[in-house]
Amino acid sequence: MDVDPRDCEIAAFVGLVLVFEAWERRLPRRRVDRLAGLRLDLLSFVIAILANRLCTGWVTAAVASAGPEALVDALARLRGLPGAARILIALVTVDFVLYWLHRAQHASPWLWRTHAWHHSIEHMYWFAGFRTSLLHSLLYNVPQTAIPMLVLDLSPLQTGVAYAIGIGVQFVEHANVRFGWGWLRHVVISPEYHRIHHAASAFRNRNFAPILPVWDRLFGTWVDPCAVRDDFALGLPEPVEARRVPRMLAGV
Repeated sequence: MDVDPRDCEIAAFVGLVLVFEAWERRLPRRRVDRLAGLRLDLLSFVIAILANRLCTGWVTAAVASAGPEALVDALARLRGLPGAARILIALVTVDFVLYWLHRAQHASPWLWRTHAWHHSIEHMYWFAGFRTSLLHSLLYNVPQTAIPMLVLDLSPLQTGVAYAIGIGVQFVEHANVRFGWGWLRHVVISPEYHRIHHAASAFRNRNFAPILPVWDRLFGTWVDPCAVRDDFALGLPEPVEARRVPRMLAGV
C-alpha cells in the first residue's frame, strides 16, 4: 500500500500540537505572551510550509529523473541497509549538516540575514520555533529532503517517520515546559539547552545543535544549561522595527 508522506507529516504534526499544547499549559517554564507575535508566527509558519513543499517537489523530481542506476556503489550500499538504519543515518547526517549551516548563519553577515528573524523570538513556546524566514526554510529544507529521499532512498513511510522525529525535536527544543531531562540531556537537546542559544545577549553563538548536543561538545560550542541561570531575556539585542519585518521574513 502506498503511503503519502504528507499524511504522515500532518498526523505527526497534529499529534505533537495536542501533546505540547497540553503540556505547556499544565507545566509552563516561563510566563509567555502567546499573542505577542502570533500573527507573524502564523505567517512564518505558512512560509515554512511553502518552502518545505517546494524542496520536496524539487527532490522528488530529481529522484524521478536520476533513477537508481545513476547512483554510485557506495550510495547503493547505503540504500541496501534496513529501513531503521537508514532513518538513523538520515537523522544523524542531516543533524551534522544543519549544525554547520547554523554556525555559518551566525558567522556570515549575509547568512545571518536569513536567520535573524528566528532570533527575534522573545517568547519561547512550541509554535515559536516555526518563526523562520523564507530563505532560512529553503536552506534547511535542502538537506532535510535531499539526504533522506535522494541519497538514502527512504520510502514515503520512512520519510514520514524521519520527519516526525525531526519535527518532534523541534517542538521539544522550543517548548515552554518544566521537565527533568536527566541523562537524556546528554543525548538530545532540551528546551533549556536551546533557550540558551536564543539569549538576547550572551550565548547566542553557543549550543547550535538541532538534535544531538555531541556536535557542540566536539566542536567547542557547548554550554551546560545547568550552569546558567534561566532568567535571561530572549530575542535580539535591539528591538525589531516594523519596517524591517518584511525583509526579515524574506531573509534578505
